[in-house]
Amino acid sequence: MNKHNIGRSLASKSPLALLFNVFLFVLLAVFDGTFILSNMLYAIVFGLGCAALLLGYWHEKGGYLFILALLMPLLLVIMSELTSFVALAWVINGYFCGFALALLIYKLSYLKKHSS
Repeated sequence: MNKHNIGRSLASKSPLALLFNVFLFVLLAVFDGTFILSNMLYAIVFGLGCAALLLGYWHEKGGYLFILALLMPLLLVIMSELTSFVALAWVINGYFCGFALALLIYKLSYLKKHSS
């Protein structure tokens, strides 16, 4: 398989995923306007990190990256201050927003540079 095509299908869907995440953020803000800023920062950073680790694994940089990527959601839940189920919804949505953001960055930088 051509290494330049790895992640292309997921990265092509990332703008739509970001829009969906923004929509969910608006819904969460309407129903429960309180969110914890540190949770959101953790969620976005861990989502970015997980996507970066998985992209590294898919580009054959080492199997340990896959294990580290699997640990990211667990570490996020451990480090977050989850006061309610709605707080968990904020964290999950932030995680996927960070993941989609990383894929969008990958699409705009790496895939655009190596497009055929």
